[in-house]
Parts: sequence; C-alpha cells; structure tokens
Amino acid sequence: MMKTCSLCHSELPERYNYCYQCGEYVGDAVALKPPVSPEVEAQQQQQEWVIHYGCLTLIVLWAIFGVWFFFHMNR
Repeated sequence: MMKTCSLCHSELPERYNYCYQCGEYVGDAVALKPPVSPEVEAQQQQQEWVIHYGCLTLIVLWAIFGVWFFFHMNR
C-alpha cells in the first residue's frame, strides 16, 4: 500500500513517516483499503481458515510421526 504526501502529492511506501521529497510528516495518514464485496470477503475468510487449520494439521502430524519415527528407529 502506498500513501500520498499532502504537500507535494508524491507517493510514499506505507512504512515512511516523512516525505522524502519535501520532508512533510505523513505518519498519521492511513492508507485506505478499497471496498470489498461481501462475497469476496467471505471467500478470503474461508481461505484463511483453510490455511490456518492446514498448518495446524501439519504440525500435529509432524509431532505424531516424529515421535513414532524416533521410537521405532531406536529399537
């Protein structure tokens, strides 16, 4: 996301608090997100849910099979 300097109207990366062209403080300027339709927002939430629970599933499987592998390799 980019934010715009109110004095010289140059675009700045969001992490900058001061304009590198004129030195104006732009830290309080909030980059606005474009409006998102409810269908797209629901789809994004579903994708986040799949990613979060997919990662959790991988961690659980890694723990279970890691312990199983450790005990069976040390017989």
